Amino acid sequence: MSDENAASAQPQRSAVRMIARNTIWGIGAQFALKGANFLFSVLIVRTLGGEQFGQYWIVLAWTGLFSVIGDLGITQYLAREIARDARRTEELFWDTVFLRLVLAILCTAITVGTAVAVTNYSSEIIWGMLIFCLTYFFQIIIAPLNSILVGNERIDIASALNVVMQVLWMIFSGAFLLLGLGFDWILIAGVINLPIVMALQIWFVRRNQLSPLRFRINRALWWSVIKAGLPFGFTQLALSFAFRVDTIILSSYVTEYEVGLYNVAYNLVLTLHGLNSSFGQAVMPTLAREHARDPQAILPWYYRSVKLLLFLGLPIAVGGMVTAGHIVGFLYQPEIAPAAVALAILVWDLPFVMYHSFCGQIANSITREGSAARIYVTLGGFNLGLNLLLVPRLGIIGASFATVITDMLGAALYYLMYRRTFGAGLGLKRLIRIPLAAGMMGVLAYAMRDQHLLLIILVAAVVYPALVWLLGVFSPEEREQFVSLVQRRLRLKPAA
Repeated sequence: MSDENAASAQPQRSAVRMIARNTIWGIGAQFALKGANFLFSVLIVRTLGGEQFGQYWIVLAWTGLFSVIGDLGITQYLAREIARDARRTEELFWDTVFLRLVLAILCTAITVGTAVAVTNYSSEIIWGMLIFCLTYFFQIIIAPLNSILVGNERIDIASALNVVMQVLWMIFSGAFLLLGLGFDWILIAGVINLPIVMALQIWFVRRNQLSPLRFRINRALWWSVIKAGLPFGFTQLALSFAFRVDTIILSSYVTEYEVGLYNVAYNLVLTLHGLNSSFGQAVMPTLAREHARDPQAILPWYYRSVKLLLFLGLPIAVGGMVTAGHIVGFLYQPEIAPAAVALAILVWDLPFVMYHSFCGQIANSITREGSAARIYVTLGGFNLGLNLLLVPRLGIIGASFATVITDMLGAALYYLMYRRTFGAGLGLKRLIRIPLAAGMMGVLAYAMRDQHLLLIILVAAVVYPALVWLLGVFSPEEREQFVSLVQRRLRLKPAA
C-alpha cells in the first residue's frame, strides 16, 4: 500500500470511538496508577535500602519467570474469543477457571521447588516466593473475570479495578513499611488486597450482565483450550523471561545491593512503558472484532500508531539519557546514585519495547499469535545468551546493554513481519524527522545540564513538539485533524 493510500484510509468510526474510550480510560488509569506506583517505589527504595530492594526484586523475577505456568495463555485466548463472539463466554469461562486451578497448584510446586533445589537463595527469599505464589489461587477467578471485561471491550472497568488493586496494595504496604517491617510484608500486601478486587469484579460483571449464564464444565474442551492458549502462553513466557532473566543471572554474579540498583533503573523505564501498554490493551479487543469484519481495517491503525509511538518514545530516551544523573539524584538517597549509569542505557529500551509490545497486541488481534510467539521465544533465547555473555564481565552494565539490544532485535523482527504483511505505508521520509527533532532537543537538554531537572523537563516539553511541528513530521491531513480536535475541545470556531 502506498503512503497516500495509507494516509487516506480511515478507521471505522465505531472502532475509533471504542478504542478512544478504552484508551482514555486506560491511559487515565495508567497515569494515576503509574504515578502513584512510581512515587511509592521511591518510598520503598528509601525505606528498605538497596539490599532489601534487591531481595524483593529477586523474588519478583524468579516467580515472574514461572508465573506463565499458572495461565499458559488461556485467559488471553478467552478474552480474544469473547471479543470475536460474546456467546463463547458461557462455553469457555468455567473450564478456564478449573484449568487455572490445576495450573496454580502446578506453578506453585515448580516455582518454590526449583528455587530450593537449584539455587542458594536465602530462606527470606524462598519464603517471599511462597507468599507471592498465593496470588495464583486468587487469580483463578480474577483473571477469567478480567477476560470477560476485556473481551466485551470494558477496558474502563478493568482499568479502574486495576487502579483499585494497586491503591489497596499501596495502602497495606505503606502501613507495613511505617511499622518497620521487611520486604516480605510488601508481598503479603499483594495477597490480602485480592479478595476485595475479586468481589468488585463479580459485582461489575453481574451489573453489566456479562457473567456466564450457568455453571458448566466440559472436559472435552480442555485440551483444545490449552492448545489454543499455548501461543499466548509462549509469548507470556518469553516476555517474562526477557523481563526477569537479567535479574536472576545478576543475582548469581553481583551483590543484592547491585541487583537493587539495576532494578531501580529498570523500574523507572517500565513505569513509562506502562503508559504505552494501555493503548495496546485498548486496541486488541476492538481490532479483533474489526479484523473479523474487514481485515483491511487494521492498516491505518498500524501506520498511525507506529508514528505516535516513535513520537512519544524517542524524546524520552534521548532526554532520559542526558538527565539520568539528575533523575536518580532527585528521586533517591545518595547510596542509589550508581543506578544512573544503568538508567542512561536502559532508557533506550523504551522506544523499542513500546513498538514491539504494540505489535504483539496487533498480532493477537489478527490471529497471528503464533508468529508473535515465535518472535518472543527467539528474543527470550537471545536475551538469555546475551546476559550470560555480558553479565559476568560487565555486571549491571552488561545486563542493561543486553536488555536494549534484545528489544532492538524484537522491534526489527516485528517491522519485517508487518512489512511483509501490510506492505509499505509508514512514511519513512517523515518518520526520520522525529529522531532529528529528538536529537536537537537532546542537545538543548545537555546544554542545560547544570540547571534544575524540572526546568530541563519543562523546556524540553515545549521545544520538542515545536520542532516536530516545524520539521513537518505529521502530514497536512494529520495537522488539520489535530487542529480540528483542539478547536472542538476548546469550543473555538475555525477561522474563516
